[in-house]
This record gives sequence, C-alpha cells and structure tokens, in this order.
Amino acid sequence: MTTNEETVRLAQRVNGMVKAYMAVQDDLFRPSLRKILRIPGIYRPVDYEKNGEILQGLLEDLAGVKSAIRHDVPDSSPEETRFLGALRGYVSLMGSAAEKLCFICGRLGERSRGAAYGKEDYRSDMTELRVIQKKHLEAGLKLNGMMKELAAAPKNEEGES
Repeated sequence: MTTNEETVRLAQRVNGMVKAYMAVQDDLFRPSLRKILRIPGIYRPVDYEKNGEILQGLLEDLAGVKSAIRHDVPDSSPEETRFLGALRGYVSLMGSAAEKLCFICGRLGERSRGAAYGKEDYRSDMTELRVIQKKHLEAGLKLNGMMKELAAAPKNEEGES
C-alpha cells in the first residue's frame, strides 16, 4: 500500500467524521417544523445524551486519526507531509469544536432536567463555538486546496502508482 493511498484513506475518514459532527449540530440547532409545532407523533425532543455519546465517539476517532497521521508522516513525500500537517491541524480544530459542542450539549441536557443555564451562558458558549468553527472552516478550505494540488501533482515515476 502506498503512502498516497493511506493519505487518501485518512482524508476520507475525516470527511465521514465531519458528516457525523454536522448531523449532531443540525439535530441540536437547526429549527424544523417538528421542533416548532411539537405535533404529537411527529415531535421528538432532542436527545442530548445520544448526541453527547456520538460526539464522545467522534473525539475518540479524531484521536485515532491524529495518531495515524503521526505514524504516516515519516514515509511521506514533502507535499504529503505538508498535507498531513494541515490535516492534523484540521483534525485538532475539529476536536476543539466537538469538545465545545459536547459541553454545550451536556449543558442543554442539564437545563432540560431543570438545571440553571441562562441565555447569557448559552450565548457565551455559542460565541466560543462559532469562533472555533470559523477557524475549522478556514482550515478546511486550506486543506481542500492542498488536496486538489496533491491530486493534480504528477506521480513519481520511480515508485508509486
């Protein structure tokens, strides 16, 4: 197996994690008719515990990807090494966003059971999450550009195909 194939697999794995992260975020924050109208039989409250478990699993997967990147870098070409470094930074930012979202999810779950979690606390947490997500998005755009460059680069004739 070539390093390029391993790099592509890592990038695809991270892409799947982004989808899981976005699904949790949509479940928590995206308004929908089922949440607004609360029609019996259609309405289901947000399951904060389940979303927290998904995020915890995501954090474990992200740690695994960071470890895999660390082991993959020594055998990589210079372009792949740069890409893997950017991917690792992206994974770190995604981990920060997932941790903050997990924290918010826990706080919302506590509030649904009667704990105090006021608007100012929520607003502060959401502001922090948005800052992290903005950095995450910027890193994702940079990573996407690097991936296009890596894919367009001519392959080494001596070894890998």
